[in-house]
Amino acid sequence: MLDVVRSRKFNATGVTWTRGIATISLLGATLLGCDTHSKATRLIDGDELTVSMPLNGSSNDVFLVAQPPRVPREIIPTPPGVKITKTAPVIKGEVVPVPPGEPETVTVMKVEKAPDREPTKMGAAAESISASGGAGLVGGAGPELWQSWPTPQTVLFVTGNQHGYIEPCGCTGLENQKGGLARRFTLMKQLTDLGWPLVPMDAGNQVRRTGRQSEIKFQTAAAGLAEMKYEAIGFGPDDLRLGVGELIAVAAVDNPADGRFQSANVVLIDPSLMAQAKVVVSGGRRIGIASALDPKTLEDGQNDEIQVAEVQEKMEAALELMKRGRSDFNVLLFYGDEEAGKAIVRQTLGIDLLVVSGGYGEPTYQAEKIEGTETRMIVTGDKGMYSGLVGLYPDGPPRYARVALTHEFADAPEMRALMRAYQDQLQSLGLAGLGLKPVAHPSGGKFVGTKTCGECHTTALGVWQNSAHALATQHIVSPGERSDISRHFDPECISCHVTGWNAQSYYPYETGYVGLEVSAHLTGNGCENCHGPGASHSAAEGKDSGIAEAERDALRVAMRLPLENAKERCMECHDLDNSPDFHKEGAFDDYWAEVEHSGLD
Repeated sequence: MLDVVRSRKFNATGVTWTRGIATISLLGATLLGCDTHSKATRLIDGDELTVSMPLNGSSNDVFLVAQPPRVPREIIPTPPGVKITKTAPVIKGEVVPVPPGEPETVTVMKVEKAPDREPTKMGAAAESISASGGAGLVGGAGPELWQSWPTPQTVLFVTGNQHGYIEPCGCTGLENQKGGLARRFTLMKQLTDLGWPLVPMDAGNQVRRTGRQSEIKFQTAAAGLAEMKYEAIGFGPDDLRLGVGELIAVAAVDNPADGRFQSANVVLIDPSLMAQAKVVVSGGRRIGIASALDPKTLEDGQNDEIQVAEVQEKMEAALELMKRGRSDFNVLLFYGDEEAGKAIVRQTLGIDLLVVSGGYGEPTYQAEKIEGTETRMIVTGDKGMYSGLVGLYPDGPPRYARVALTHEFADAPEMRALMRAYQDQLQSLGLAGLGLKPVAHPSGGKFVGTKTCGECHTTALGVWQNSAHALATQHIVSPGERSDISRHFDPECISCHVTGWNAQSYYPYETGYVGLEVSAHLTGNGCENCHGPGASHSAAEGKDSGIAEAERDALRVAMRLPLENAKERCMECHDLDNSPDFHKEGAFDDYWAEVEHSGLD
């Protein structure tokens, strides 16, 4: 767990300086200090530490921001016996010289073309078309069939707005859900097996919530993107809500040229910690990449630790860095509104491709030409359900295709290992380690379990026992699909698969489910999830309960759920993510027919 720690005062003696960074040895750790005006102060308990902060001025009273030392290790450990293979292109660094006195915040990376191989069988998830849309970025109304492309010089592999959906949950069947890191990596492997060099880039927003689970999910996503050799990763507003310590632990590196995270307008404590722009050499092309976050997307405003400047203020500097790297095709990864992104491009000459993330819905079939410019725009869609491919050619226009990551792409074993490690971490920490403490139910009531309800409501109990609700917990202990990884330690799965949790906020109520053994009476999605905690009602119905008749009757009324209100309650779990069919016209009537019950026997 990361904690806030304030250091003792240091004297200037014994401090060595390298490129403006102060290095201090203390208790076997290498510490890079920052002045007292920085409030980001995070350490990892029990670990050897490296602090990534510049020492501004001569102040001796310092705060420390810590991250693991720069040694080869995975943020999420790979389970024993799982072999990690690397099929992405080999990366070699080539730093662009920067004029004296200016920070080194741009790097050029050279991507070697993968060796020629026999083409592998393509996943069937590419869009089918009846009439080709033509040359991708230059027009057409229909989708582009990327398997029909001639071999490109290089392919820009574009993603964004994963929003916490690192894998499809499977609640409504994996064949009905798109997305996931495991499918994405399989697509990348298929492309590299064709000998197509890739330049993977992501517009940001890996998570959607805060808290310990989201921190672990962010680390998992970052580890997956590193495994897939992403060259540039931006930030979304939900990423920033995790706090500067979590972001620096993943994003900051000793040499910004080696970092994957970058931003033209987001600064974590000090601009020297991350590159503002990057140039990647791939297939003979020099791809300039900058990412930016629209400050208007921030709900919580600015703070001293994370600064987000207006995008337009920083774009000229980012383009200048790409120019020094001799880029010949420039990309802006923009998290924000499409119209805001277009406005930036119209005021900034030199952007060839605008990638917009942050909206909802599916990406368009074709890139859009931004009026008044030569720039094309594509969107990522949300929840990581699609990958965008932009093929570059020496003597023709770029081509664009969106690829739906459906079940027809097999899961890459490397990402499956990462998902297992993620679930193992949740299990190891437990609910308390994840910061989840049971809270009182809004009604003030206590849970007793479906069996107690069934002592009087025997017909309703029989209906429940023959429904999928009764097996809800078993469905995450032993999933029917991807059954090798249990999910009954994952609060985002538990909340709708047991009794006594807040379905949409992922925390337990007092006397609600906390574990398979201690809460066996609360397994399954039981009566009390819809009707409310039943302890007072069941006690009042007991013989010689001593409860007055009027109070007993009031408790009975409180437990009733009128049919006209039931649909809204059902949608707490049957939401668009996990049960899209439930939202179709007339679907509620069909679902209700499977569990219909009323009153006493």
